[in-house]
Amino acid sequence: MFLLLSDSIVDGGTGYRLSRSGSERAISEMIISKQGVCMLLKAKWVLPVSKKPIEDGAVVISGDTIEAIGKFKELKKKHPKEKIKDCGQAVLMPGFIDAHSHFEYSAFRGLCDDLSFSHWKMQVTKKGNKFLDEDWFCSAKLGVLEAVRSGITCVADSTSTGASLQATKEAGLRGVIFYEVTGMDDSKVNEIVSKSKKIVSSWQVKADGTNLKIGVSPYSVYTVSPPLFKSVSHWAREEGLRVCFHLAGSPDEYGFVKYGSSSLATLFLKQMGWDDFLWQPTGVSPVKYVEQWDALESGKVMVVHCVQVSDEDIDILKKYDVSIAHCPKCSAKLGMGIAPLRKFLHRNLKVGMGMDSPASNNTMDMFDEMRIGLLLQRGLEEKVDEFSAENFVRLATLGGAQALRMDSEIGSLEEGKKADLIAVDISHAYQSPMCDPYSILVYTANQEDIIFTMVGGKVLYEEGEYFTLDKKKVLAMVKPLRNKLKG
Repeated sequence: MFLLLSDSIVDGGTGYRLSRSGSERAISEMIISKQGVCMLLKAKWVLPVSKKPIEDGAVVISGDTIEAIGKFKELKKKHPKEKIKDCGQAVLMPGFIDAHSHFEYSAFRGLCDDLSFSHWKMQVTKKGNKFLDEDWFCSAKLGVLEAVRSGITCVADSTSTGASLQATKEAGLRGVIFYEVTGMDDSKVNEIVSKSKKIVSSWQVKADGTNLKIGVSPYSVYTVSPPLFKSVSHWAREEGLRVCFHLAGSPDEYGFVKYGSSSLATLFLKQMGWDDFLWQPTGVSPVKYVEQWDALESGKVMVVHCVQVSDEDIDILKKYDVSIAHCPKCSAKLGMGIAPLRKFLHRNLKVGMGMDSPASNNTMDMFDEMRIGLLLQRGLEEKVDEFSAENFVRLATLGGAQALRMDSEIGSLEEGKKADLIAVDISHAYQSPMCDPYSILVYTANQEDIIFTMVGGKVLYEEGEYFTLDKKKVLAMVKPLRNKLKG
């Protein structure tokens, strides 16, 4: 038997202490990641999210599932022969769930900063035309590298190329990959849907046997015609597909739908070659507009942003049980506004935290997302009693699972749920003295504090080492992409 400690491996049969370097480190990798092996993880704090924090707690993992959770001393007595991994002065908690991402745009990081949403969108689209299929894949690999390092164990990623599917699959992450559908020519709706069905079917084959599911994304109101929205929605309902699309994100989008104006209605449509299709003002909000075209009716719809919404719009979202991917940092950075999160939660809407992509957010740091999201809401509400650090940790974990309708499997540490866990180091000077684990996570921690990332009982990252990705190779692949984008 081997006991896994924070800095070494102890052979229970001989008592010899082995270094965690070189070939001997492979022993640690084998024991931790092998399916079917039982182990006991312990830490200063265990944060179930669905229950109160447990000081000096532990989690027992059996295969890909959580078998037990509680005080370390109690679990050690019940499981005296299990391998032990001591995470030390850390918080063990559910992995973060990024409810909205675009991994394939990771190489665009910092390239289109300080632009308003519409101009940012046009610049990203223009530069993206320079990429080949292999470029998108390399960019997506960079995204999953950062996600694993940042404690993200589940993603809802939207992609038109499929690069995110392959990259996420290779990394071993859990999630939903949405195929993006676009088109403003009503005469081509049947052709577009037929092609989309074939692609989704092929992606489902590729995802078979992995932690991934496939959905469909009619991208947005400014890239999808009304008949195409309706057709995709009907198809999704027939096939039981999850649906995700951007909605009510910016003032420009609102003006595009209701008044037929804004740069989206002029410059963007021209850039996309859609300026021949006359866009008429609808006189309604983006939410009301998509409702009229059955876009919310498929039964498994998640919409992204929802910044520019009224109380009536929120009523519509509630009516169809639509969940929301809340992306506060992206929305603020691009001048899109601040979503009325309090109203969403008071109506019991399912809400998760999304980070969009490094093209708009620059990092995929959920700690930063929680912190900025909380501060923005307190500034908006002009009071502190509506939101706490605990609220935002819940949004970043269990809330995301609920938004993706996966909360029976993930999002909290509970017996029978999948073993998707992370360990967060809380031993630094800027985290001392420690009082409340929720406070430390939201107000002081960052992505560099992640020391352990596990998905389905398999360790993907531990203390600087990646077990499913080659960091040097990924970074080397990305370097040439920057020159291509700048050219």
